[in-house]
Amino acid sequence: MANKKEEKVKKKDSSNNKKPEGMLFSKNEGFNLFQNLINNIPDNIYIKDSKNRFIIVNKTMSDFIGIDPQDFIGKTDADIFPVKNAKSYSKDENKVMKEGKPIIDKVEKVTHSGKEYWMSSSKIPWYDSEGHIMGTMGVSRDITRRKKEEESRLVREKSFFNALMDYLSESIFFKDKESRFVRINKATAEKFGLNNPEEAVGKTDFDIFSEEHARQAFKDEQLITKTGTPIINLEEKETYEDKADRWASTSKFPWFDENNNIIGIFGITRDITDRKNSEEKIRYLSFHDTLTGLYNRAYFEEEIKRLNTERQLPLTMLMGDVNGLKIINDAYGHLKGDLFLKTIADILKECFREEDIVSRWGGDEFIIMLPRTPGEYVKDIVKRIKKLCKERSTDDLPLSISIGFATKKLASENIDKILKEAEDKMYKNKIADSKSTNEIIISSLQENLRKEGSKSEEQSALLRRYALSIGRKLSLNNDRLEELKLLMDVYNIGKLALADEIMSKPGRLTREEWKIIKKLPEIGYRIAESSNTLRSISEAILSHYEWYNGSGYPRGIKGDEIPVISRISFIINSYEAMAKDRPYRKRMSKSQIINEIKKYSGIQFDPKIARIFLGLLEENMKEEKEA
Repeated sequence: MANKKEEKVKKKDSSNNKKPEGMLFSKNEGFNLFQNLINNIPDNIYIKDSKNRFIIVNKTMSDFIGIDPQDFIGKTDADIFPVKNAKSYSKDENKVMKEGKPIIDKVEKVTHSGKEYWMSSSKIPWYDSEGHIMGTMGVSRDITRRKKEEESRLVREKSFFNALMDYLSESIFFKDKESRFVRINKATAEKFGLNNPEEAVGKTDFDIFSEEHARQAFKDEQLITKTGTPIINLEEKETYEDKADRWASTSKFPWFDENNNIIGIFGITRDITDRKNSEEKIRYLSFHDTLTGLYNRAYFEEEIKRLNTERQLPLTMLMGDVNGLKIINDAYGHLKGDLFLKTIADILKECFREEDIVSRWGGDEFIIMLPRTPGEYVKDIVKRIKKLCKERSTDDLPLSISIGFATKKLASENIDKILKEAEDKMYKNKIADSKSTNEIIISSLQENLRKEGSKSEEQSALLRRYALSIGRKLSLNNDRLEELKLLMDVYNIGKLALADEIMSKPGRLTREEWKIIKKLPEIGYRIAESSNTLRSISEAILSHYEWYNGSGYPRGIKGDEIPVISRISFIINSYEAMAKDRPYRKRMSKSQIINEIKKYSGIQFDPKIARIFLGLLEENMKEEKEA
């Protein structure tokens, strides 16, 4: 009976394992294949029923937990894991079954056998053949190594970030959605005058900057947090209540959390004050005259395009030309000439309004544009300019400027014709003004020569008598004698432009110093040419240091090519120089001087003039002996 029963059971089992037609495997074979498959997967795999009881566990999970697979069957997480973990796992699985939505790649830390692990778990609904949820299936992967690598990377990145925050010279800052500082770097702390970055936490720009700047920064940052649109390289002036303003280039960006929500802003600011100052200096120089500080011609020409409109009528154009600049440059040097121009420029600045365009046109010319200004108003300005020039003039710096002006009253009038009219009026006034100014300067130069000269009036009178005696013996007419008399006083007028240290230097001059000294006649010639009084002797001044044999300077002319009054003045002033003590030699006696003149007769001195002069000297010596 028993054998028949066993055979019957075997037949029944055999019939259960028999695979239906069309199937590759029987049910048992399919289950074994599935079990073999999941056992060879390196992730923890399990299946649970609707009561969260384990039905299937693969070998990897069994080995990881340290429990045989069959010991899992029918148990829940509460039977295997700590209560806290078990509740979390059950909560997730119940949620999956309730909502029918999977949980993918949930990362969490677990402790097992005294060790901590990081696991990435995914749980999905398990459906029956009719589509009903009958449990959950899960996959859990050990990502501890990956998390450690990530943590290590995060540590490195944090180190890099901290290094940047500590050592970058640019200001870096993070703010929350209310624009309160969350973190700043050392450079920002130094910029704000804080002892350390932590002092900034919780503060806002209103605690650091002026209210105006803080308000604009707050507005910008609130817009970033609302729109997510960054601000890139905004050049702005950072203003403070208690220290100097600075220029900065600032970029601000939205700051996101791990869920891509905006939680504030972060930014970087670079100080560009030096660059801005350089740009401002370049811009200033491009529109201003470096000597006077007035606008230059380029700026004026741009402004005339802008202001030459009907709205600005009447538009008055004023042109001015400084009188006496050339003679001052020649007589005293360009430093004195520059001072002359700057003084005139300062007077012009003082006399015009801020909206007027006061410009240096070039050289000694100025041009001024007065928008919405009738010509009658300018007459009072011109009077004030003349008055200030007179008040601020000195004996050797008589300030004078010739002025002409014209007014555009109708839009149809050509501005170039208005400028030409102003220029013509200015030159008309200059004819009289410049003559007067030049004569004042020449008179001042002559007075300065007399003051600087070491000759007494008695000595000067004696030398003039010698000169006139020679002139009369040469039958010079009265006009030539008057020129000779004038030349004796101003032949050396060019020396006022030379450096005092050269003129008074003890010892012999260097080659370079001699080159400067040899320019003296040319300077004197240019000064004389600017004066009606001295123009007739300008050639004689230029030729004063020429030698009779052609070895003199500046042109190397000789003999009768040298004006006769120059030859007379030269020998007498050479005599006077030999009769004086020099830093490098003692003065010579009259007999020594006579021998020197004889020695250089025909070389430096005109022989005929030398003979006459020697005769005069001998007569003078004879009279002195008899006296």
